[in-house]
This record gives sequence, C-alpha cells and structure tokens, in this order.
Amino acid sequence: MSPTKIRNNVIKLSELSTKQPNYYFIQGYLMGLGALPQLLPPSEWQPDLFGDINLQKESELKYLESLMALYNQSMDKVIQNELKMPAKCSLSKQDYRDSLKPNMPLPSYCKGVLQALKNIDKRMLDAGQKQSLNNLSSVLKAFSSEKAAAKEFGEFAQYNAQEYKRNYVYFMADAIFELRFSNDLTLSDDDEAEFNSTFLDEEPNEFDELLELVLANTELKALEPIQMLLDIMESGLITKQFIKDNTGHFWGLHETRPYMMLRAHRAKIHALHGYTQKAQSELEELLKLNPNDNQANRFLLMNCLIIEKQWDKLDALLADFDFQELHATASRALSAFVMHGDSKPANEYKKMLQQQNKHFTKILTGQEKLKEQQPPYFSPGSKEEVAVYLDSLGKQAWISVPASLFWLRKK
Repeated sequence: MSPTKIRNNVIKLSELSTKQPNYYFIQGYLMGLGALPQLLPPSEWQPDLFGDINLQKESELKYLESLMALYNQSMDKVIQNELKMPAKCSLSKQDYRDSLKPNMPLPSYCKGVLQALKNIDKRMLDAGQKQSLNNLSSVLKAFSSEKAAAKEFGEFAQYNAQEYKRNYVYFMADAIFELRFSNDLTLSDDDEAEFNSTFLDEEPNEFDELLELVLANTELKALEPIQMLLDIMESGLITKQFIKDNTGHFWGLHETRPYMMLRAHRAKIHALHGYTQKAQSELEELLKLNPNDNQANRFLLMNCLIIEKQWDKLDALLADFDFQELHATASRALSAFVMHGDSKPANEYKKMLQQQNKHFTKILTGQEKLKEQQPPYFSPGSKEEVAVYLDSLGKQAWISVPASLFWLRKK
C-alpha cells in the first residue's frame, strides 16, 4: 500500500471518529507508542487516539487496515532508530512561533507523542527511566504551543528552539532505550553480585567516594588512581568481550557509567596537560562506545582535532553532530579560516558565533572577563556557555591557528 493511500485512508478514518485527530497527531501518537515499556494492544490505543469510530460500510474496513499499516511502519522506525519527525514538522528559521500555531504539523505531532506517553505508569519506572521520560516530555511540551515555547525557551528563544528541535531525536532515542531496552541489558544476579563485591566490598560508599575524589582532580598524578580503577573494572565486569557486545549503547548501561566517566576524565587530564593526541584517541574510543555522546565528549574532541590540525577528522565529526552548538560553530569558523582565510565563508561563521553568543568574541580576545567560580549549568548565549567552551581547550584551539584571534576581533 502506497504512503499516499495510507495517509488518505487514515485521514478518512479519523473523520469517522469522535475525536478526529489530524494526521500529524496520529503519526506522533503511533511513534509515542513505540517508546512505551509495555506493548499496548490496538483495543486499548485506538479508543485513546480516536474515541469511538463509526464504521458504517464494509468497504470502510480498509481504513483500519491502513491505520495498522501506519502503526507497523512506526514500530519498524523505532526498532531501526529512524526517529526524525515528518518533514512537514519543520521549525521556522525566521520566527519559531510561526510553526507553533494551533493545528500546525509540529505542535500536533508533539501533542500526539505526549498523548501516547500518558499510557506509561510512572510508578513502575526507575530513576533513569523517569529522567529520560521527563527530558523527552519537556521537549515535546515546549513545541506544543506558542505559550509553552515562550516559557521554556526564555530570552534566546529562536536559538533555543532550533537547538531543542535539532536534539529531539537524541531525547527520543534515549527515552526509547531507557524505557524499552535498558532492563534487557541489566546484570544478572550473579554478575551484579560480582560487580558489588569487586567495587563495594564491605563499605557501600567506598567506591563512590573514591570515584568522586578522582574526578575532582585534574593533575597528572590523578592518572594513576584512574588507571587502577579502570584495571579493576576491566578485570571484572567490563571485559573485552563485554565491550565488544555492548559497543554502541554503553552509556545506556548504568553499571558502565563510572567506567565512561573515568575514561572521559583521563582524556581531559591529558588534554589539559598538552597530551592532545592521547586525549583525542581516548575520546574517539568513547564515541564508538556511545555514539549519542550523552557525555558531550565531542566538545573536547573538536578542539583536540583543531590543535592537532586534523581537519578532515574534524569535518567528519561535525557532520556526525550537525548541531548549531557553540563548540561546533567555533570549530567550523576556525576550519573555514584555515581553509579560506579572511573570506566570506569564514566571516559567515564568525557572524553566526556573534549571533549565538554575544560574549564569545569579547571573552576570547580579553575584552570581557569571566568570574572565577562558574555555576554548574549554563544557558545558551550566556557567559557561562563560553566558560564551558574554554574549559574544553577552546582558547588553546584558537591560539593554535595563527592570526585567528586577530581575525576574530576584526570588525
């Protein structure tokens, strides 16, 4: 059955129902069903979506067949990790509010997903599952109406809206993994007992306390206890075979997160002390383990690649994470400056940097100062966002490209 035929039949089915949802709401709802931890039979979700359906002719049964075909397509997309919204659910680049009028595709789709997610019994979720569900719901609610968007996006609304929309697939993927598949990857009782005896011994908090101490230290001397902890982990649960079997969704396993955190911290220490090649190799390995990059290891990796002048690898990384994040825009600006000099392509990225964060140029060129103590969070466009950029070797990356800071300051 062709996509056009399915669409037309599903729309006709909706017109025969009491709720009469539009087609984008239906698409969103069916994709939302794919995130549920339990399978919901059609006898339950069809009334939730349509209300009562008044089929009067036998020929109208084909409308139900088309609905089930669309449902099966949605489930296939979930399994294949094809989570992008329909093309019509776009966000205006001029004014995001133009895309959030009532009954437009984007808010309709998001409301559909939210409606499906109401079928989840939150009392049955663990902390990680609740967090992933809340993160996804926040994004969906932000795009459900102009009022909700204004409340969520704040001062830098247009930029924040674009970032939320661009990152939607990652929130959706994380929620689907946590809600549907994370329990399948948890340790068996025997493995959990081995893990606990290896790391916790008689004192329940000993490992956590040691981990916290190590992660707070960025001196080279911290590399020794990091290696010691990694050796213990790799001789127990996290074997070479375990890594091979779970590459691609490593961060989804809560038991492996200390391991990922330690390796990312080791990369940071190497980078801060000038060993950028070692840091680069480690970060590239971490991205293989966790391609969604929940740890944001790509930020430090971008600047390591710039310092090492590995422009082809940088371009490939930027293609994999095609976001308008400050780190990515700065990296593209430097790459364009190296390739083309003080040119139109480079200056377009420089202009984009100024639009994304008015403090960026002034802080990097010494015209503005940062507070010594930075809060553990930031909002896009703030000084704190620039501080996060600098903390991942941002200034060193610009210094490594001759004349780039003079070009950045040039009007």
